[in-house]
Amino acid sequence: MHTSTEALALTTVKYGDSSLIVACYTKEYGLQSYMLKGILNSRTNKKIPKSLFEPLSLLELEAPKNPADRLGFIKEAKLHYPYQSIPFNLIKKTLLFFLAEVIHQVVKEEQEANVELYSFLKKRMLWLDSEDRIGLFHIKLMLDISEFIGFYPNITDKTASYFDLETGCMSQSKPRGAFLEGSIKTAWIQLLGMKFDMVEEIKLSRVEKSEVLDAAVMYFKLHLQQFKSPRSTKILNEIFK
Repeated sequence: MHTSTEALALTTVKYGDSSLIVACYTKEYGLQSYMLKGILNSRTNKKIPKSLFEPLSLLELEAPKNPADRLGFIKEAKLHYPYQSIPFNLIKKTLLFFLAEVIHQVVKEEQEANVELYSFLKKRMLWLDSEDRIGLFHIKLMLDISEFIGFYPNITDKTASYFDLETGCMSQSKPRGAFLEGSIKTAWIQLLGMKFDMVEEIKLSRVEKSEVLDAAVMYFKLHLQQFKSPRSTKILNEIFK
C-alpha cells in the first residue's frame, strides 16, 4: 500500500495536555487530519517535532490515507523543502498564517485529492520564499485558487462600472448586493488579468489594499457556504503597508 505523500501543513489544534490534531493538505489524499500523541510533552523522545507543522510548511509524510471521518496517524515526517526566507520575515510568516486558514476552508469543500491545486500551491510557496517582491501576493493567490474550485470571477466586460461580488460578473448597472467600483474594481480587474510575478506593479494605498483584501474575503464567503473570515485578516491589514 502506498503511504508516502507530500503535504502542506495547515492548522494545529491542541488535544488534551500533550497532543495535537494537525490538518494537512496532501498531494495524494487531499485534506487529512492526524493525531500527534504526546508531541507537546518535553519528556517524550519525539520522532516528529511540532516545529514541522508551521503553517504551509512543505512536508513529506509517511502516513496511509485516513479512514472516512477518522483521524490518522503519521509514521514519519520531514521537511520536503526548508524555507530559506519565510521563517525570518514577519510579513511572509503572517501571510502564511492567513493563507493556511483560507486554504483549509477551501479544501474542506473538495474532500478528494486535487493534484493540480496542490502543485499550484507548492509552486506559489516556493515563489514567495525566493522573492522579496511580495506585493498583493495573498490576494492574487486567493483569486487564482477560485479558478480551481469553480467560481473564478468573470471580467469579460472590463469597461462595466461595477463588479458584482454575488454573481461574480461585471455589471453596467449598480448591483443590489455587495459590489466593487472605482479604484478597487480597477485593482480587482488588474489582479485577475496579470501574471503572478507582476502583482507588485499594482500600487495601492494601505486603505485600498485593505479594501481589496476584504473584497476577496467577501467573495469567498459568498461563493463557499462554510467560509468564514480568517482570524488573521485584521493582523494582516495592520502590518501590510
